[in-house]
Amino acid sequence: MSPLTVTIIGSLNCDMTTFTHRIPGPGETLTANRFTTSSGGKGANQALAAHRLSRTNPQIAGNPPKDQNDVQVCMIGAVGDDTLRHLTIATLEHDGVDVSGVRVARGETTGVAVILVEETSGENRILLTPGANHSLRPEDFRAPENLTTSQSLHQKPDLLVLQLEIPLDTVTKVIKTAVREKIDVLLNTAPAPATLPREVYEGVTHLILNETEAVILSSSSSSGHGPKDAGKFDRVSEWRAVTDHFLEQGVRNVVITLGAKGAYFSDALGAGSHVAAEAAVTVTDTTGAGDTFVGAYAVEVVRQKRKGEWDIGRAVRWACRAATQAVERRGAQEAIPWGDELGAS
Repeated sequence: MSPLTVTIIGSLNCDMTTFTHRIPGPGETLTANRFTTSSGGKGANQALAAHRLSRTNPQIAGNPPKDQNDVQVCMIGAVGDDTLRHLTIATLEHDGVDVSGVRVARGETTGVAVILVEETSGENRILLTPGANHSLRPEDFRAPENLTTSQSLHQKPDLLVLQLEIPLDTVTKVIKTAVREKIDVLLNTAPAPATLPREVYEGVTHLILNETEAVILSSSSSSGHGPKDAGKFDRVSEWRAVTDHFLEQGVRNVVITLGAKGAYFSDALGAGSHVAAEAAVTVTDTTGAGDTFVGAYAVEVVRQKRKGEWDIGRAVRWACRAATQAVERRGAQEAIPWGDELGAS
């Protein structure tokens, strides 16, 4: 049986992370605790999460090699014509993600994310310079083979995963091509724009947002909510109204991640529910939690699809479990767990 294919089209960045006891205020200078440089980008993070969470850790004795699995993960994106590009794809290559779809954009710099992590709370602040990520243009994704990689022998993906760290018009074109080819699309709307075209929603099978993004993107509806409202909704009925907004736009499955409160999900069949987060032993760093959630959810989507099943609640519960593991560790990609650390979904 051929492996299931999850293809991620998105960003690859070099993460420059400073860990501090607190975030400085305007005009204030603080001495930080430590600094790291690592590979990142929401696209790369989600690719690595889907890869690791679909297999056991090959470094543990008795586990199968990293290339023996039922899920193949492919990354499509761009890095710059600079020294940072090697660091950016190093972890993906080491772990076995197919990076044959990652190109070098001549004359461009590799994307960079400057991250501040407040160690007392685990919360983070991020500034993103897109660089080569914005060299991905709509005309690059007109044909179905543009949604595949050479290493995957141009096999049509079972699920296409997108984020918004590449240009929105490119994301829109990718979705149009995927719809034409009857490929399911998972869209993670991070970072969220003020609005999204209806044609984007209509092409999305699975929409995953955090609570701030959900409020921003639903603010143009009759609800009248704005970014300041994020985190103020505690009742299921309030989140149901927000997910209903996206379902009315044509999305078939909506998941709103709520941090320490877990997640709320709803689908076109009217099934909506809240999943409580698993208790983390210690919240160390939340940087990679959202991308870990998306990767875990993507794995559940394709595995259930092969069986002819779909239980969105099961997918959300497993994704919450994976995100909880991630926040207990430092870093984005470094914190992503392997599938055998979570157990069965």
